[in-house]
Amino acid sequence: MILVEVVSNPTLRVADMGAIADIAKRHNVLLVVDNTFTTPASYRPFDHGADIVLHSVTKLLAGHSDVTLGYVASKDPDIQKPIYDAAVTWGMTPSPYECWLAERGLHSFGLRFERAQQNASALADHLAGLTGVAQVYYPGRADHPDHNRARAVLGDNPGNMLSFRLNGGREAANAFTKAAPHIPFAPTLGDVGTTLSHPASSSHRALSEQDRQKLGITQGFFRVSVGIEDIDQLKSEFAAAVKASAV
Repeated sequence: MILVEVVSNPTLRVADMGAIADIAKRHNVLLVVDNTFTTPASYRPFDHGADIVLHSVTKLLAGHSDVTLGYVASKDPDIQKPIYDAAVTWGMTPSPYECWLAERGLHSFGLRFERAQQNASALADHLAGLTGVAQVYYPGRADHPDHNRARAVLGDNPGNMLSFRLNGGREAANAFTKAAPHIPFAPTLGDVGTTLSHPASSSHRALSEQDRQKLGITQGFFRVSVGIEDIDQLKSEFAAAVKASAV
């Protein structure tokens, strides 16, 4: 089995999905795609050879950080049946209330996704022009290492996730966080509000410093899930925090 995220967390590298699908088919192994970051608005795995698709519905699909729900499906009945049986047997079926919350969120998904994506693009460009920011990672920017692949895989929908690296280390990161009180510090993503994650102290803290460095995750590295707030408010908040990080 090959398990892949279309866009990696948190460095936002874009996988060569065509080549990966070819390898899976050639070796007769299952291709499982976690489509949480990209959502069906950016990428539809079943159209590109995936056998199983995963979503954290908690994130962008529901979109309000008030539901804990996951989704897994296969078009092949011989694969879908054991998935269904396992979920029922292990008690993984969601409550009606969770399903209602998720369905409520789905009604506004298109609007939320489009606005958050627009904000992410504008915020990425804004951060790139700030003194104190060493690098910005956003698949929609021409300086992204996988920009051409992102255009081929994601089309005109590079998403709402961006990352950036401050010039300084942990002290700069701490100063940045303290100076951005209106940006919730949380590893979750996909909410209507923007959230800030520091992978070195949260999602990737189990890795050694050396292994994080190999991935480009420094102590000054942040991942941002961009929400639907007023973009000028976001620019002002991030500009003030970046300025504080350089002191």
